Amino acid sequence: MEDFLVFFTLFFQKSGQAVIFCRLFVQNLCMSDLIDECGQDLTACGYEAEELGKFGATCHKLFVQPAHAKALGFERGHYFILNAPLLPLMMQEHEKLLKDALLCRLSFLLKQNKIKKNGRILFVGIGNPQVPADSFGVRVVEKIGISPFRKNNRRFKLMPNVFVNTGLNAYDIIRLVVEAFDISAVLLFDSLATAKLSRLGCSIQFNDAGLTPGSAMHNFGVPINRQSLNVPCIALGVPMMISSKDLGEKREIVLTDKGVEEQLEFLSNLIAQVLDEVL
Repeated sequence: MEDFLVFFTLFFQKSGQAVIFCRLFVQNLCMSDLIDECGQDLTACGYEAEELGKFGATCHKLFVQPAHAKALGFERGHYFILNAPLLPLMMQEHEKLLKDALLCRLSFLLKQNKIKKNGRILFVGIGNPQVPADSFGVRVVEKIGISPFRKNNRRFKLMPNVFVNTGLNAYDIIRLVVEAFDISAVLLFDSLATAKLSRLGCSIQFNDAGLTPGSAMHNFGVPINRQSLNVPCIALGVPMMISSKDLGEKREIVLTDKGVEEQLEFLSNLIAQVLDEVL
């Protein structure tokens, strides 16, 4: 989630789950980056669910074709959504389950898009590192290993921060790096927004459709995807924010879970480990 200045202010209890109030300078909040919260019938896209065998965890998948993309408000591509409702209560117990699920499905996306280990891969952490709920992308990329002093290093990391801090759009920075370093694929990581309190820190969405920074906040930037960069783009995110309006409140405030730091640490470590195995 890019281009917004957030201040944490106080704690709030809602439906048994503690969240943090965040003041956000934006109007008309209607927040969700999750495709299964778009309010449209997804059956035409082959939407189906698979149980992962433990803790009520599931994986939903679908393929958005060009004919459906505009109506859904999501770009063409393959989408996977891992849901682990008990994750905040049992993080370590979920580690192998989620790791195996991610390895299998990310490998599919990489193969589908012909992304190989010997390619020149750019890992991009979208978001504001000064705001915990918006720092998931940065945390993941910080943990990914590279070998910058090796002559044949083919893994690169970029954390462009947010427009309000730099005056530069993430897309413009990424495009310049892709062109200058002959990048063959881009992997993007970002904090997402959800419309359901129960999904904070409990879902992982990934796709080969890329992402549009700020899309859930109706502050549409330039889409970062294959069409705009001319290279394959894989995007992965975790919902860390929810609008108070989705909870029936009148004030437009963005909320995040009180345990966001613990969730960020666990999930960013998990994702980085998976990436080090598949790439």
